[in-house]
Amino acid sequence: MLIALAGNPNTGKSTIFNALTGAHQHIGNWPGVTVEKKEGHVEFEGESIKIVDLPGTYSLTSYSLEELIARNFIIEEMPDVVIDVVDATNLERNLYLFTELLELTGKIVIALNMFDEARRKYKINVKRMREILGLPVIPTVAIKGHGIKELLQESLHGNFAPKGMEYPDDVERRIQKLLKVLEKYKVKNPRWHAIKLIENDGEVIKKIQSIGARDAIHLAEHLRHEIEDIYGDDIETLFASFRYSFAHGLFHEVAEPINVGGVTLTDMIDHVVAHKIFGIPIFLVIMYLAFNFVFEVAAPFQDAIDLIFNGKDIAGGGHINGLIDISYNWMASFMPNWLASFINHGMLRGLGAVLTFTPIIMLLFLILSVLEDSGYLARVAFLMDRLMRKIGLEGRGIISIMLGFGCNVPAIMSTRALRNERERKLSIALNPLIPCGARIQVFAFITSIFFVSHKAVVLWSLLLLSMVVVALVGFVYSRTIFKGRAEPFVMELPPYRLPTIKGLGVHMWEKSEGFLRKAGTIIIGAAGIIWLFAALPWGVEYGSQASYIGQIANFLAPLGHAFGLTPEALISLFFGFFAKEVVIDTFTVLFGTKSAMLASMTALQAYSFLVFLLFYTPCVATLATVYQETRSWKFVLFVVLEGFLLAIFFSFLVYQVGTLLGVGG
Repeated sequence: MLIALAGNPNTGKSTIFNALTGAHQHIGNWPGVTVEKKEGHVEFEGESIKIVDLPGTYSLTSYSLEELIARNFIIEEMPDVVIDVVDATNLERNLYLFTELLELTGKIVIALNMFDEARRKYKINVKRMREILGLPVIPTVAIKGHGIKELLQESLHGNFAPKGMEYPDDVERRIQKLLKVLEKYKVKNPRWHAIKLIENDGEVIKKIQSIGARDAIHLAEHLRHEIEDIYGDDIETLFASFRYSFAHGLFHEVAEPINVGGVTLTDMIDHVVAHKIFGIPIFLVIMYLAFNFVFEVAAPFQDAIDLIFNGKDIAGGGHINGLIDISYNWMASFMPNWLASFINHGMLRGLGAVLTFTPIIMLLFLILSVLEDSGYLARVAFLMDRLMRKIGLEGRGIISIMLGFGCNVPAIMSTRALRNERERKLSIALNPLIPCGARIQVFAFITSIFFVSHKAVVLWSLLLLSMVVVALVGFVYSRTIFKGRAEPFVMELPPYRLPTIKGLGVHMWEKSEGFLRKAGTIIIGAAGIIWLFAALPWGVEYGSQASYIGQIANFLAPLGHAFGLTPEALISLFFGFFAKEVVIDTFTVLFGTKSAMLASMTALQAYSFLVFLLFYTPCVATLATVYQETRSWKFVLFVVLEGFLLAIFFSFLVYQVGTLLGVGG
């Protein structure tokens, strides 16, 4: 049996998925795209059930990748049941997606999630809702596990007799007329395809063209113009209003508001944290406190991992060997020195460096999960929307910018949701200036070595600089290269909720797992390649000027003098072009120990390096995505030059001003 989970963002859909599948779940990407795909399995009443968590979306149009994935899965895979996870505290708004799901399938189970919170706002007559819709309706409180078993029971044994929404007679007659034409071509779900053809849905038009049904396309165009003439409005607005009217009517049939106009706890909190003047300063303070917490808590774990791998110097001149030295001495007794060095000083040392700052990464993701699950990050997007609108970027563009803090690749792909080509290109141009998770990992690594007493301040300053530069560059672009005004955008602000320990743990692990997977593949592999550059040609001293990496360093050395960038830093930037995490391995392989790193660079040089890393060219995968989304090598070159020019300017400014002031020597 196949069940699909659908719903708006922030409805608790992921919590329900986790409750249904437990540990029996797999996370990957949808075929051909980088949008996350979650699948899980559960055995229930002797039935093996596969559950697929569809991307959260507000509608099923063809404007965004998430919308296309969700609706295409339902059309092509034809799940036995779709569980529509509805935020019961925002029932009317959530019912809009239900109206579109109802056009795709009649096998829907409605999960009225957060039902306990909803009862403070209005009385919901669940029985009446079941009667009106002819579908199972289950109140759930996902974070407490309430209603989860009932969802599975209704999915297996529920009574599905849907009473689908009907459009006004003038519209319904035309839908039926087109439906009969499509039936001749044996199209799956001809009614839905007829509606979408009349709505002028580009993806559906391409699909119908591919089967040669040109008569259906011409008829749909004719019917569309007829409907627009009758109602005096564009077709998209008309169909949206029909669906909203159905959702509005259903809501008032089944829900009776309580304490209308009362001030909620969410309202009181938002009056402070979402304030138009104090909101952003409060956000910056919260992020500083978060970084400080992360570094302070992670420090003892980092020290312990470092001790295990690298050992420790003892007062008086002694040294406790770590795993790397012990393993090397053992392997050197029965294998060539170069092989023992490759395994230990290359691969194992790279792994040790990665694991040493893994506690920082996991705690960072934990804090971000707290902010996201509590509803605060939605407020941050709202606050940034006010700022970004002044640089000509609408709300959906803000979302893609925020996604960039995770990874620039899916963030750039998410710009497909933007309807305005100008804003889409502006968002793509700005996104590489946002420090992705990989760059933040490098920041954490460098700051934990060179800025022990000021780690949080340094990391916080880099993120602040990034935000300021994005705002300034966007302001200039929107008045020169990408002229225009932002379109209006309505942003959802979910109520504040107390995150659950289980939910935080799942989210933290999901995000950290990706990093650890990279640590075992790309990063460790890169460490081996860098070791080869430092060891070859055979016979030279490891990492010396005669080695390949030393020769590269000598060639690059003059380039970094004005920016305080050492040859090792320049080499790491070179390898970092392929994947930013590789910067860590370059430092680790070249220096080996923290003390060697500290001896090679001053704090000012380290900060200048971090600023350069913040802006210079994004990784190969990001540039490939830029080309994929723009089909323009000129745009790719523009992104590369943009990053380098900003990196050169700010790194030069930091180092030269710092040198004049005698800072960080």
